Amino acid sequence: MRPTLRQLLTPVKSAGERPGVVQLFPDCPASGPDSNPPNWPAAIELIRDVGARIRQARRFTQDVVQHSQAMIDATRHRLEETERRLRLAESTARDAHLRAERAELAAKMADARARRAEQETELSRAKLAEAQMWLKRLYSNVQMEFRDITEDRG
Repeated sequence: MRPTLRQLLTPVKSAGERPGVVQLFPDCPASGPDSNPPNWPAAIELIRDVGARIRQARRFTQDVVQHSQAMIDATRHRLEETERRLRLAESTARDAHLRAERAELAAKMADARARRAEQETELSRAKLAEAQMWLKRLYSNVQMEFRDITEDRG
């Protein structure tokens, strides 16, 4: 498990320290005439340790920044893809709506044609009935004429 940035930068505190103060030389007491000379190798090691912690913290922050940027890029890509699909869906919906309007218009026109065809059929039937009636009367008149002609000759 990776340490957090806070854990990496948290200084090790001694019991007598004030909060917020980092003791650079924890093994050395305050300098004075009676004090021992500073332990330079330990101080250098401490500085190396602090430098290593800072480099580790820097790598950690770089990793976090890269991960965050990758998440932002992925989110942006998903957003663009979602917007593209939304535009496509809107276009498809508009096309479907236009097709539905055309189909409705075509249905109304077909209904009007069907009504006209029914009216023309009724009119044709009426004309046919009138023509049949006229032919019956004509036939009846022709028969009467032939009867009259045959009776006059005979």
